[in-house]
Amino acid sequence: MTYLAFVRKERRLLSFAISFTFFSSFGQTFLLSLFVPYFLISFELTNTTFGTLYSIATVTGAVMLPYLGQWIDRIPLRQYSLYVALGLLFAAVLMAVSWHLATLFVALILLRLAGQGLSGHTAQTTMARQYNGERGKALSISALGYPVGEALLPSLIAFLLIYMHWQTVWALIAGVIAFVFIPVLWALIRREKDVVDQKKSKNNETVTDNYKAVFRDPRTPYIIPAILMPPFWVTGLFLYQVSAAQDLGWTAAIVASAFIAFAVTRIVAGLISGPMIDRFSAQSLFPLLLIPMAAGFLIAVFFTGAWSAFVYMALVGMTLGFSGTLKSALWAELYGTEIIGTVQSLFASIMVFSTALSPFLVGWMLDHSISLQSILLLAAVTTILCGLISIRVMPIFQKDQ
Repeated sequence: MTYLAFVRKERRLLSFAISFTFFSSFGQTFLLSLFVPYFLISFELTNTTFGTLYSIATVTGAVMLPYLGQWIDRIPLRQYSLYVALGLLFAAVLMAVSWHLATLFVALILLRLAGQGLSGHTAQTTMARQYNGERGKALSISALGYPVGEALLPSLIAFLLIYMHWQTVWALIAGVIAFVFIPVLWALIRREKDVVDQKKSKNNETVTDNYKAVFRDPRTPYIIPAILMPPFWVTGLFLYQVSAAQDLGWTAAIVASAFIAFAVTRIVAGLISGPMIDRFSAQSLFPLLLIPMAAGFLIAVFFTGAWSAFVYMALVGMTLGFSGTLKSALWAELYGTEIIGTVQSLFASIMVFSTALSPFLVGWMLDHSISLQSILLLAAVTTILCGLISIRVMPIFQKDQ
């Protein structure tokens, strides 16, 4: 089935998933990074202190994610998706009224959990479970919400911050979630059958049993490092790259503009990856995932000028575009679709744990006068190593298992 025919046939459920991936932006690091300078001033924080706070908030969300994420395998999709949307709304409202460091901390926990964690989890789990032969296309289309948010929101938020207090901007975000996202979400899903209930596992295995089965799989250790590298480094680097951009000769305006290149390549890579997965399998393509990102890091290290910012962001966007589609398809291929929600939330939690460490690490290195160039070189080396490890996941190595 062509992309166009598939979209026409499944437009309602695909729009539902795109809505979630787009609105997950409000819990993503690329958007929260725009508010970091205001957080530092309003709450009198250093980079290291805020990085630690952000890391703890992210870890807290990661601890909660497996428990909350597995409920998508147990309750109707309409009910589950509404809970996630309301959680995101509450987080935005709390951020808008933050009067103390403690309220900022709780708001960050909820934004990371409901935004980065559960919103993308809801979209990807639904697509991976509902579609089989067209799974790659469904995942790649649903992932379009990520780059659209990355292309549109940074410039819009930066513009609003020129004329409004940062808390007023969050009040506007809360209003959009309440009066646009939730009504649209309900209109799209209220007539859909409970696809989760139709295909949920009928066995008596517990969540713990499923987790044990995943970690016993001999392929899992080769998957985890490559899965962790993109969110780990992107979270740490994106959080501080506006503040540290001068190390590479970039201005804040150049970095903001480069997000457009990031978004465009993420869209293109995501759309290309769908048919490729349907044809070659996610396992076969997985070892190629980290190549563009590693190349982008090296270009930022060894080349100067505004153009390098655009190439760097474009190549990182390419890896994230592939990753958004590839990961969920890989879980379905390796572990099956009956427990896809449980597996998806488990790996999402592991990923979020990794993103919790990077803000502290990058913030600490910057506070200790380690240049952004040196940090990017470290990122490139570790990314290349994890890419080499992931080769072991290819089907050719599984014949003896």
